[in-house]
Amino acid sequence: MKRSTASGPTWREYTLDELKADSDSAIAIGPFGSRMKSDCYVDVGIPVIRGTNISDTKVFRNEFVFISETKAEELAGCNVYDGDLVFPHRGSIGAVGIVTGGTTARYMLSTSLMKVTCNRKIADPLFLFYFFRSARGRYELLKNASQVGTPGIATPLTSLKAIRVPLPPLAEQQAIAEILGSLDDKIELNRRMNETLERMAQTIFKSWFVDFDPVRAKAAGRQPAGMDAATVALFPDRVEDSPLGKIPKGWRVSKLADLCSTQYGYTASAVDAPVGPKLLRVTDINKRNWIEWCDVPHCSIPQEDKTKYSLVVGDLVVARMADPGKAAIIEEPVDAIFASYLVRLKASSLAHAYVLYGYLKSDAYADYSIAARSGSVQANMNARVIVDVDIVIPPDDVIRAYLPNILPLRQRLAASVKQSTALAAIRDALLPKLLSGEIRGTDAAKLEAVR
Repeated sequence: MKRSTASGPTWREYTLDELKADSDSAIAIGPFGSRMKSDCYVDVGIPVIRGTNISDTKVFRNEFVFISETKAEELAGCNVYDGDLVFPHRGSIGAVGIVTGGTTARYMLSTSLMKVTCNRKIADPLFLFYFFRSARGRYELLKNASQVGTPGIATPLTSLKAIRVPLPPLAEQQAIAEILGSLDDKIELNRRMNETLERMAQTIFKSWFVDFDPVRAKAAGRQPAGMDAATVALFPDRVEDSPLGKIPKGWRVSKLADLCSTQYGYTASAVDAPVGPKLLRVTDINKRNWIEWCDVPHCSIPQEDKTKYSLVVGDLVVARMADPGKAAIIEEPVDAIFASYLVRLKASSLAHAYVLYGYLKSDAYADYSIAARSGSVQANMNARVIVDVDIVIPPDDVIRAYLPNILPLRQRLAASVKQSTALAAIRDALLPKLLSGEIRGTDAAKLEAVR
């Protein structure tokens, strides 16, 4: 098939089999389970790509498992390198990942993945990656999948080879890939910055409320680092015994429940269409330390219930099921409610909310939530259990002083998330237009430059 526009290049349609590199393993499936069992895993070695590592950008996420170089050589046909595309044929069918990192990049396919190494004289790997991210590409990946039980493809390699891909000339492919890739790169850069900001915020919390660094510095006759005199004066210069061990003099041990109220979430079905407010779920808070609202679905809800369940800045939500104990804080105004597997905690002020958030994200609370879970089929924590934990509570003037130290970091993080949401919207709007030839890559580059 050929297709052209008055000002644009001619497109041709190929099967994926026609686009593969000249290699016996250019299109391959991961090793059978008997060839790579979990007892093959080692602490350091060649990372194994699994479906859980494929993300919504070019970057692989979540923890890898590893195999030895010797095992990787034994399974050489299942190795993947820079520019190779990977696809689940079981489980998360419709997803696609791409290996990046230059000539040093080397990974191993898991048993549930297959790969394509393309002929770069015909097809740009990154263009193909975005093709499979498009509605048409996802349809091609899903059309032969069975949804009975665990989703799977009966003849995965045969189906993959037969997929038809429309391609413009290579230079146009590269222009399109560069535009979409640059947007993904900016989103990924923001995410890395957010992780740094989150670590900085948790470091401050731990210093003030777990390690009591300002108190210990004063007790040793030293000036607490990074604090003005007024803030230093709020901390005592000695510790005293408590049920939780040594704590600053004048501070107290009490239940987390003493600093907040609790409320169970709303039961509703999530839908992608904007039929009502966003419906925040456990899956929206347990993957990272901030909420990416662009990924949160919507729901229908009567107005009287919406008023009762609407989220506001400073609200904390904690998972009671699915991933009990995972928490998030609402940091920007948003038209959203929270789902039934979440419990809302409301503190008396934004300063108190951020102190509570620090406790909820701490190692101590993670240990508590693991120990407190119940349920033989599915682990869970009810609202009473979520807040029935002993914590060290500082005086209100210390809590108030904490806010200006933490808020700038959290505001930068929230602004970065908001920018990434806008970038993702631009990327997703450009994607079908670029891949259909409606907009040329060079035109999109001009639009991106203006933006």
